Formats: sequence, C-alpha cells, structure tokens
Amino acid sequence: MTQKPKIQYIGQFYVPGSEARVLAPKEKKRKAKTKLPTAKREQVGAIYIDPIAIVGILAAVALLAVMVLGVLQIRDDWTEYNAMSRYVSQLKSENAELKSTYRDGYDLADIREKALGIGLVPKEESKTMRITVTVPQREPEPTLWDDIVWFFQGLFA
Repeated sequence: MTQKPKIQYIGQFYVPGSEARVLAPKEKKRKAKTKLPTAKREQVGAIYIDPIAIVGILAAVALLAVMVLGVLQIRDDWTEYNAMSRYVSQLKSENAELKSTYRDGYDLADIREKALGIGLVPKEESKTMRITVTVPQREPEPTLWDDIVWFFQGLFA
C-alpha cells in the first residue's frame, strides 16, 4: 500500500480515529472458468515384445521340462537299480547253495578211479611240450601314394 501523505493544514482538527475510513474492496468470489471439454487422447494399447527375451523364456521353460523329465527318469532308474541289486544278491546266494550241493553230490576218488580205468593219465605224470607258431604277416596293400608313383613310373619309363 502507498503511504498517506501528511496533511499539515488541518492538524488542529484532527483527532486520531476521526478520518474517513477507506473501504476495502469487496472480495469477489472467483468463478471457475468454464472449460470446454477436451477430447481425451485415445490410448493406444501398444505392447512391446522383446523377441530375445521370449526366446530366452521359452528356452528356460524347455530346459525346466527336460530337467523334470530327467529327474523322473533317474527316480525310475534308481528303483529299477535297487530291484536288480536285490535280484543279483538273491541269485548269488542261490548260486552258492547250488555250488555246494553240486560239490557235495560227487565223489572225487570215484571219478579218479573211473578216469584211470578209461586210460587217462594224471597231469603230473604227463609229458608236456611247448609249441610256438609264427603267423606269417600279410604283405601290406599298396597305398594311394604307391599307386600314384607306379602310374608316373609307367608313364615316363
């Protein structure tokens, strides 16, 4: 606000508070400006696809599927391995039983007498001879280089 100038010529009649009051201007309520409706922009629903990321995701899903199938296959193989291990141990025990039954089933002295009766000789009394045989080596087949040399020797002879 601007300062009031000092009034000097009416100082004698002036009593503080007797001056005319300046009315403050009425505050007008501002009305909102009327706005015309604006057309909304059409939002384009664009979806951006990164092909490398899609390929990576598909590869990861494929590898996950292969890994799950591998785990299932390994689990089946382990159950089969355990079953076969039990079967092999059962066969080994059965083989040991059959071997002992077989060895107990014949008499070695009786077999020796029968062998001597048909003319067989014990190993300790037999003559041994050692024979060595040398196998002749085949003549090596001509290589491609040998064929080329032969051709040029015949050509320039």
